[in-house]
Amino acid sequence: MSLSVRVRTAVAVVVAGVLLVPAPPATAAPPAEGPPTAGSAATEPARSTLVSPCQLPTPVTGWQHEGPTNYATWLPPSGTVRGIVLFVDFTDAAPVSGERAGRTTMFGAAPNFFTQSSYGALNLQLTFDTAWRHIPQPHTAFAGYNTSFSAQRSYLAAAVAAANSAIDFSLYQIVYVVPPKSAGTFTNSPAWVAAPGGGVTADGVELRHAVTFGQDVDYWGYKILNHETGHLFGLPDLYSYNNSDSIHRAVGGWDVMGLISGASPDLFAWHKWKAGWLADSQIDCRTTTGSAPATLTPLGTTGGTKAVVVHTGGNTAVVVENRQVSTLDVASGCFQAGVLVYRVTTSVFSGGASPGGNVPPIGGPFPVEVVDRTPGSDVASCSTAEKALVNATLTAIGHTVTYGGVTVELTATPGNDRTVSVTVV
Repeated sequence: MSLSVRVRTAVAVVVAGVLLVPAPPATAAPPAEGPPTAGSAATEPARSTLVSPCQLPTPVTGWQHEGPTNYATWLPPSGTVRGIVLFVDFTDAAPVSGERAGRTTMFGAAPNFFTQSSYGALNLQLTFDTAWRHIPQPHTAFAGYNTSFSAQRSYLAAAVAAANSAIDFSLYQIVYVVPPKSAGTFTNSPAWVAAPGGGVTADGVELRHAVTFGQDVDYWGYKILNHETGHLFGLPDLYSYNNSDSIHRAVGGWDVMGLISGASPDLFAWHKWKAGWLADSQIDCRTTTGSAPATLTPLGTTGGTKAVVVHTGGNTAVVVENRQVSTLDVASGCFQAGVLVYRVTTSVFSGGASPGGNVPPIGGPFPVEVVDRTPGSDVASCSTAEKALVNATLTAIGHTVTYGGVTVELTATPGNDRTVSVTVV
């Protein structure tokens, strides 16, 4: 999973996505995440105007968060977005036969995730370079690429320079850099975002959005590209940056910005709304007390009402959505289809970090927290990271959960739609 967020005030840039340990073999536990280790919060420029009363305002300072996205810095997730995948080697690290072809095949599955999740609103087009481009330095020269904006920028610049004679970078909005497996310096896969003026220039354009992949791709597979690219679009990490915490306690495997390998990785309705893939008309916004029903169509299908959003305070909301098995999910006992309820806040940023401090307190708060219908009832057959929240959903008529003065009851199950009663006190 990745990522931490790092902001350097001098040029108002953000480095997102840091896994601080190399990936273990697939039979071991997932790589551990950690907090950012450098940088300080910076004030963002003006952001999108709130359109719906159920959108949440963004704090004055912030990294990646659950408020409206400032697309002067982040990459708009709509239309055709083109990415170039570069393969680079070093004086002390060469690829083995078939390595580039294997990576190309693996990452080739990533664009369909966004096509499905965005209901066709986003078309990520990946172009894979056809050769390894040589960086005339040892890979160890780029140590610190995952803890420093400038070090990661240097690595990106070296990769672009190595490929510039063969690639027209003016055609692309995203640069993905893939080293050989033998380049042990690159343990994890941070995303990189620069504010205007802080990027790398090539072919007359400024490249401000990139991902530098590491050895953890062998654990996470192609969806690490979706997770890291989500950061380029302004989506925050949903796991804890405090390694003393239960890392995935907040959302388990219910969103790819949390546990990448989760059984139900489609993005939350809130994230789809934030990205502009859901219209305001598909959000049932509640701002007053009282009780009213709503019928929710499955999140993974087009059309219909996708979420009830209850604005519960200045920067908090409760969201209700209908999670049925879609083309992005794994049909298994580790995905219990039903009505999912969660709390969203803009009081903290990616990974639970807050202004002035990167390491959040144990237990949160986090940007999103799933409301568990059966707290303390783990599904033992599922992974440690997701087992606590697998059965959080309302799956039978009469099931209810209450959070922050909002009670949600499942009242009918017409086909794959779900009808709920939402009461606000």
